[in-house]
Parts: sequence; structure tokens; C-alpha cells
Amino acid sequence: MRYLLDTHVILWIAFERQKLSKRAEEIFVSDVSELYISSISLWEISLKFQSGKLSLGSLSPDSFYKVFRENFQTRELELTAEDVVSSHNLEPVHHKDPFDRMLIWQCLQNKLAFVSDDNLIKQYTDSGLKVIW
Repeated sequence: MRYLLDTHVILWIAFERQKLSKRAEEIFVSDVSELYISSISLWEISLKFQSGKLSLGSLSPDSFYKVFRENFQTRELELTAEDVVSSHNLEPVHHKDPFDRMLIWQCLQNKLAFVSDDNLIKQYTDSGLKVIW
């Protein structure tokens, strides 16, 4: 199965693996899981790092991503112009965070399950989103 990792899941895999649910850990270590990281999450990490809201230890966002890719089998999900111009179709009723809304939309558009512990995101299952935690 194909999965998109939420931003906090990416960070937990790298720094706080014990925070992963049993199911998330199983997905992460499975040889048959196709794991994706969105460029949206990378942008969010970079912005939070720049503003001082996120510490990556001794790493910068660019070196963090390089180390992450070297150590974990993931694929990058690019943000496309089609994703951006069609994102207004996602109902805003559950989540106002633009990063999370775009990640949800990318999952729906690309038929990916979303690995996330965000309860607001879980409310999008009525829109067809499959959330794993």
C-alpha cells in the first residue's frame, strides 16, 4: 500500500520513534509499504526551523532531509500546479491549517493513505481520506 507521512510522523521517525503507534511502526518497517514525503512537509519543517519553533538537533532542514533520505526508504511527493488550483475543492470545515489541508488534498488526489495522529485530519474520512494511526 502507498502512504503519505504527516510532518510530525517524519519528525517522530527521525527523533522520537517511541511516539509512533504500533500500526505506524509496522507500516514504516514493512518492505511492501511505499512511503511518501510531501514537499509541503519539507517546506513546513524549513519554516518552523527558521522561526525557531522546531529544533533539528545539529542539523539544518536541508541536511536533515539528506540524512533522512539516506537512512529511510521514502519517495518524494511533489506539489503540482494541479494540486494547488484544485485544492479549493477540499471542504474547510475540519481543518484550517494550510499545510495539513494540502497534505490531505495530495492524499486524496494521489490515492494515498495518510499516516497521521492528528484528530482533525481524521475527520476527513467522510471525504474519502484513509487515515492510519
